[in-house]
Amino acid sequence: MNRAKPTTVRRPSAAAKPSGHPPPGDFIALGSKGQTTESKAASTLLKPAASGLPSERKRDAAAALAGASALPGLTKRPKLSSTPPLSALGRLAEAAVAEKRAISPSIKEPSVVPIEVPPTVLLDEIEAAELEGNDDRLEGVLCGAVKQLKVTRAKPDSVLYLSLMYLAKMKPNIFATEGVIEALCSLLRRDASISFKAKGNSLVSVLACNLLMAAYEEDENWPEIFVKVYIEDSLGERIWVDSPHCRTFVDNIQTAFNTKMPPKSVLLQGEAGRGGGDLSAGSSPHPSLTEEEDSQTELLIAEEKLSPEQEGQLMPRYEELAESVEEYVLDVLRDQLNRRQPIDSVSRNLLRLLTSTCGYKEVRLMAVQKLEMWLQNPKLTRPAQDLLMSVCMNCCTHGAEDMDVISHLIKIRLKPKVLLNHYMLCIRELLNAHKDNLGTTIKFVVFNELSNARNPNNMQTLYAALQHSPELAPKFLAMVFQDLLTNKDDYLRASRALLREIIKQTKHEINFQAFCLGLMQERKEPQYLDMELKERFVVHVTDVLAVSMMLGITAQVKEAGIAWDKGEKKNLEVLRSFQNQIAAIQRDAVWWLHTVVPSISKLAPKDYVHCLHKVLFTEQPETYYKWDNWPPESDRNFFLRLCSEVPILEDTLMRILVIGLSRELPLGPADAMELADHLVKRAAAVQADDVDVLKVERVQLIDAVLNLCTYHHPENIQLPPG
Repeated sequence: MNRAKPTTVRRPSAAAKPSGHPPPGDFIALGSKGQTTESKAASTLLKPAASGLPSERKRDAAAALAGASALPGLTKRPKLSSTPPLSALGRLAEAAVAEKRAISPSIKEPSVVPIEVPPTVLLDEIEAAELEGNDDRLEGVLCGAVKQLKVTRAKPDSVLYLSLMYLAKMKPNIFATEGVIEALCSLLRRDASISFKAKGNSLVSVLACNLLMAAYEEDENWPEIFVKVYIEDSLGERIWVDSPHCRTFVDNIQTAFNTKMPPKSVLLQGEAGRGGGDLSAGSSPHPSLTEEEDSQTELLIAEEKLSPEQEGQLMPRYEELAESVEEYVLDVLRDQLNRRQPIDSVSRNLLRLLTSTCGYKEVRLMAVQKLEMWLQNPKLTRPAQDLLMSVCMNCCTHGAEDMDVISHLIKIRLKPKVLLNHYMLCIRELLNAHKDNLGTTIKFVVFNELSNARNPNNMQTLYAALQHSPELAPKFLAMVFQDLLTNKDDYLRASRALLREIIKQTKHEINFQAFCLGLMQERKEPQYLDMELKERFVVHVTDVLAVSMMLGITAQVKEAGIAWDKGEKKNLEVLRSFQNQIAAIQRDAVWWLHTVVPSISKLAPKDYVHCLHKVLFTEQPETYYKWDNWPPESDRNFFLRLCSEVPILEDTLMRILVIGLSRELPLGPADAMELADHLVKRAAAVQADDVDVLKVERVQLIDAVLNLCTYHHPENIQLPPG
C-alpha cells in the first residue's frame, strides 16, 4: 500500500542552484586576522597526509585538505594560475574527488536550500511551517537539520537527533520529499572531507537509515538512490550496511537483488560490520572502533531471526525499477572487477557486495571465474568462502549462465582441508538450489574426471552428491555412463575403470540397484534415436551391468562368502543382502532385454542371447574380464560364483519363459526352457533356512512352462492336410 505523500512539490535536483566551488589550482582565499583559529585547523589537516598512512586514507586526507583550502586566514600567497595543480597534494585531492564521483556518479547533492534553526526549536519550527502550509520552509528546515548533523557527525547534538526521531515516529510523511531524501542520503554517502575519528561514529548514518525507513515503510516502490548509497557504502567503510540497527532498511534494499543470503550462522564473516579501513585486502581494522562497537559486530556472526514486526516491514521494493537497478549494479561491479590491479589489492568489501548481489545470474558468472584465486588468497579467504556459498545458493535458474557457473565451480581446486570441507557444504547447497543441478553437476564432474585437466576433488564431489540424493544421484550417474557409451569412440574400457574408481572412492556407498536401473532406462533424446552403433551400445551396457553387480562385493561380503564356504555362519545379513541385491538387478535386466532393448535395436540372435546369459552370469567366464582383466585372477572365480549363486525371483523366471514364447525375440522355446531349468537348479543349491531362493505365487508361470513344452512344427515345411 502506497502511503499518500504530502502535497510538497518535489523539486528536480537538476534545478538546484550550483554550489560555490573552491577556486582552481592552489589558490587559497585570504581573510581577516580574526580568523587565525580556522587557519590553524586547516594547517593541522596537512599533518596526516605526510605520515605513512594507507593510500585510501591519504586520499581522504587530501580531499579534506582540498575542502579546507578555501578557509581564510592563511598567510602564504600562492601563484595564481589557470593550469591544473601539479603538486602531490593537489593530485591526491583530485584523485579523491574523482574516485568519489566514480563510485556514485549519479547521486545528487541536496537540491533544497537548507534553513538552519537551533535544535531546541526544531519541533516548533516544523509545527509552525505545517500550520502555515509552507511546504518549502518545512522541507528547508528538515534539510537544515540534516546539514547540522553532517557538520557535527563526530558528536551530533542529542536534542537534534532525538527531535528527528520523534518526528519520524509521529509524522514520517514529512521526510518523504525529494529534497529531504537527497539530504538524508548525503549522510549515508562516503564523505572524504571528514576526519578519521569521525568515521568511527555511525550514529548519524544509523539515524538517517531509520528516518528513511520510517518515511518509506509502507511504500512498495523505493527510489533508486537507496541502492546507489547502499552500493557506495558496501564498497567503502560499510558504516551502516553492516550495522544491526539498520538491518530492516538494508534488508529491504537487498530485495532489489533477489539474493538468497546464507544464514549468519553459515557465513564466516568474522569481520563483518567493521566500520571502515577495509578498502583493500591488506588494510587494517578501523582505528577508531571502540571495544563496545567491536563486540557488537561479533554478534553479527550469530544468526538473527527477524521479529514479526520486522518481517512485516520486509517486502519487494524495486519491482518497477528492477531492470534499471540491475543495470546499475552490473555496471559498477564490472568496473570494479575489470580494473587492472594486483590480486592483493582486491577489496574484501567488493567480495561482500558480490555476495549480496548473487541474485543476478551475471554476478554469479562474474564471481565464479575468480573465486579460486580469491579462495587461495589468505587475505580474502573468509569473504571468498561467503561468496562461494552465496553463488551456490542462488544458482537456481538452470539456464545457460548457471550451467556455466556449475562448470566453473567443478573446476575449482582446493587443497586445505578447511576450504575443502566448506566447498563440499557449498556443493550441497548447490544441489538444493534447483532440482536439475544434481544431474548437471554429476555430468560435469564425470567429464572432468575423464579430461586431461582432472580435478583431484572430483570423487569427493561425487560422494557428496551420492550422500545428498541416494536415490536420484545413481540414476543421473548412470545417465552419464549412457552418454559415454553412445560416443563413436569406444569408451567401454574407460567406463569400466571409471566406475571401479568411483565405487572405490565413495566407499561402496551407492545404491547399485538404482544405478543399474538407470543404465537400463530408455532415452528419447536425438543422440539416442539417431545413434549409429545401437547394437554396440546394448552390448556395452550389458557389460557395465555385469561389472556393477560384481562391484557390489564389499570386503564384508567377501569375508562372509569365504566364511560360508567354510561352513561358518558369519555376517550372514551382509551376504543375504548382497544376494537379494543381485537377484533384483537380474530381474530388472531381464525386463530391460524383454521390453526396452527391442525398441532400441534389433540385435543379432547371437548378441541377444549373449546379453541375456551375461546378466544372469551363465556366460563363459572370460567374457566378464576380457576388457581389462578385472576382477583380478585371484578373485575372479570367487566373484563370479558369488554373483551366480543367488536366489531367483518369480518375475525373472516368468519373463525368461515369456521371451521364449515370443516369436519376435531370438531366444527359442527350448533354449528358454533350458535356461530356466539351469537357474532353478542353481538357486536350489543355495537353499538355506534364512533365505527363500524361489517363491512362486502365480499359476501363469506353470502355464508358460507347459506352453513352452508344446511341440510346434517348423513353419517352412508343408504337411499333408488332415
